[in-house]
Amino acid sequence: MSKTIRGAVIGYGGTLNMGKSHAFHMRDNGISFVAACDIDPVRSALAKEDFPHIHNYTHVKDMLKQDDIDLVSIITPHNAHADLAREVIAAGKHCVIEKPMCIHADEAFELCELAKRQGVMLSVYQNRRWDGWYKTVKELMAKGVLGDIFHADMFIGEYGYPGKWWRADKTISGGIFYDWGAHYADWLLTLVPEKVRSVRGFIHNRIWHDISNEDQIDSIVEFESGAIAHIEVSNIARARKAPVRIQGTKGSVVVHDLFKNDVTLYTEVNGVEMESKIRAKQDEPLGYYANIREHLTNGALLAVLPEEAARNIALIETTERSALRREPLPLPYE
Repeated sequence: MSKTIRGAVIGYGGTLNMGKSHAFHMRDNGISFVAACDIDPVRSALAKEDFPHIHNYTHVKDMLKQDDIDLVSIITPHNAHADLAREVIAAGKHCVIEKPMCIHADEAFELCELAKRQGVMLSVYQNRRWDGWYKTVKELMAKGVLGDIFHADMFIGEYGYPGKWWRADKTISGGIFYDWGAHYADWLLTLVPEKVRSVRGFIHNRIWHDISNEDQIDSIVEFESGAIAHIEVSNIARARKAPVRIQGTKGSVVVHDLFKNDVTLYTEVNGVEMESKIRAKQDEPLGYYANIREHLTNGALLAVLPEEAARNIALIETTERSALRREPLPLPYE
């Protein structure tokens, strides 16, 4: 591999400008941005305006023929991730997929095997592992401040109509759990790195009947140690709660706001119960692509392994299957 990585994106414009964001993050990490593809000619042309030196395309197959592309990032609606990743991997390019990896676990683990056989890197953009609160909690756990974790509670939600767009269309999005919920699944399975004994899901469809996403989904996860976790993702929650609460035998942490730079620690010192605010580590918005660059150029360990991201999809999909069957289920591929 050349010391200069040459990157491209599939899916440049539209809502949230995520393709453009990936392009800038590549560039700011020393990855040369050389091509963009979007099926919308207007968006494809916009990429060329933003980066005049690149090649722009409206057909993926045409872009993948470009020899000087080492890395392709896929930033499209969720239901297109798996098929596009297969094309990128088959073309011998390293591949980054925006979270969620895809919709079905069997496709996720299939992609892991395809990348191994083809000898290319595959990773998923779980960039929220570089959030300051997450890094702080990981450090507290590693130092034994919390003791053994026995319970985790995670929440994202509000009361509000999600709108008639693709993220609210279950056929395209996969469901309510697949958007920000994919970050929560990743946080949980990396903060509690144990095998999962069972998953029990619950679904509510009570308010927004003109969209196909669920109104709310709850995932109850039991780990082999007996630890329990609850992830709640909701568009019908009038009363909110802390996004993250983790309970351990020696202490607990609560993150009241994911975007404020502090973590609340509850513990005991010499028999005295303590509540303290800990200044969180700095967010590293460029951390994900910094790791990708170091992995491809200097052999650094890949921070987000494809099997980890595939496990997130298994958890999300199993939650829905459990809810429909009304019984706890084992986590496949565990």
